Amino acid sequence: MSEWKRHFWRNAATNYLRTVLRMATGLVLFRLTFQKLGTEAFGFYSLLWSLFGYTILLDFGLGFTAQKAVAEHSATGRTDELNRLIATIFWTFAFFGGLLLLVFAVMQPWFLVWTKVGPENVPSFRAAYTVFTVAMALAFPLGIFPEMLRGLQRIDLANWLAIGATLLNLVGLGWGLLAGWPLPWIVLVSVATTIAPSAAALLLVHRRIPDLSLHPRHFCFAAIRGVLSFSLVAYLITFTNLIMSRTDQAVISLTLGVGLIALYQAGYKVAEMFGLFSTQMQEALTPAAAQLNISRNVAGLRELLVRSTRLTVLVVTPLYGLCALYLDPLVRLLTGLKAVDAQTWWVGQILLFATFSSLVTNSCAKRILMMCGWEKKLLTVSVVDAVANLILSLLLVWSLGVPGVAAGTMIPTVLVGWLWMLPLTARFAGTGLNGWLAEIFLPVLPSLLAAGAVLGGLAWLAPFPAGGGFFDCAWRGLLVVIAAGVAGLKIVREMRHAA
Repeated sequence: MSEWKRHFWRNAATNYLRTVLRMATGLVLFRLTFQKLGTEAFGFYSLLWSLFGYTILLDFGLGFTAQKAVAEHSATGRTDELNRLIATIFWTFAFFGGLLLLVFAVMQPWFLVWTKVGPENVPSFRAAYTVFTVAMALAFPLGIFPEMLRGLQRIDLANWLAIGATLLNLVGLGWGLLAGWPLPWIVLVSVATTIAPSAAALLLVHRRIPDLSLHPRHFCFAAIRGVLSFSLVAYLITFTNLIMSRTDQAVISLTLGVGLIALYQAGYKVAEMFGLFSTQMQEALTPAAAQLNISRNVAGLRELLVRSTRLTVLVVTPLYGLCALYLDPLVRLLTGLKAVDAQTWWVGQILLFATFSSLVTNSCAKRILMMCGWEKKLLTVSVVDAVANLILSLLLVWSLGVPGVAAGTMIPTVLVGWLWMLPLTARFAGTGLNGWLAEIFLPVLPSLLAAGAVLGGLAWLAPFPAGGGFFDCAWRGLLVVIAAGVAGLKIVREMRHAA
């Protein structure tokens, strides 16, 4: 059995467990921090974490490159090359971490002034700032080790480390917040549980690659030059994805006013959750594709692409139908709103369809093609999508309001996915577009018809009750998922058995 098949379901299951646990603990801790920290401390704490989110832009795609290199090493066994590359990435990230620490240390006095911290909070906030920036400088080089576990096809191990850290974070922060700990101690617990999984991943990687060495003597800029093109393309694709996911709110605030962002966010949240739940299986595809590609296993790559795409269609289509039909109660469940505004409903429907289209056309193909020398073609696709997204959102917001911004996202996503990515994927698979569509959709059709029949029957025989809640959504969703799963059992089994 192929390496990726041995670990696929274990990786996917722990992905879902990690995601559900993070969401649940996030809700609990958000409520606690909001209630217990106080307004100024809560704002300062949130600002620190939001600023850290932008340090991803200093990765330059090298974390993704480390994942690819380890996956290829699993097939070739060339440890000397791996040592040079990983040691160079590690010490480069350590340099960036030190540089960040220096910059943040210099910025500290001005930062506390810019954020208008009250005089009584300055000593506590200064200590919290110092703890946070030191921890983030340490986290930067350590972040490559979970990526290396992914390259080893052991995403499940990375997930278990993250799950353990999430539980420790819940216990530690919950205890601290309820006990009234000062902000520096709250920050210390938060960053310690962020660094711990990466440090533990370093130990697990060394156990699986005993000859791996991070000694500075392996540092070699030539090792990075050899993969620089791939790293920069991966970085630019990440950057364009950031543009597509973050600019809609900026467009609304600059054209219609910041007050209308809430209308957009309420509808966006359902689409975001749908996308999050639908992409957990695909994380295993990138290291699997890298390993198959370096082994010149063309048949294995095609099998991986076909079977993962079929499974994605099988999963996301019934979920999309459920979310679209029950959008109103889902928005109310996620936001606590008593009634859903018409603009919010349209935003949700538009973004749901955009997410569904992207999942069907892009989610598997992009991950696999990226590892097979097609990254520059994918960059062109991503740039065109991002630019069209921004231009259309700016044009449509004036005539359609908040839903126009969502439509500006949907239109290029759908057109680029179906008219560009699908033909590109068919070419990679060595077949025509019609042949590719038939190969993917015909085997899944019985499952989709079964799910559609159950969904239609529910809409007719058991209309959603006014004011219905979580239970009313859950049992309907469970019936549809069971119908799709039973009818599509063969496709599920494909991911476990060799061709």
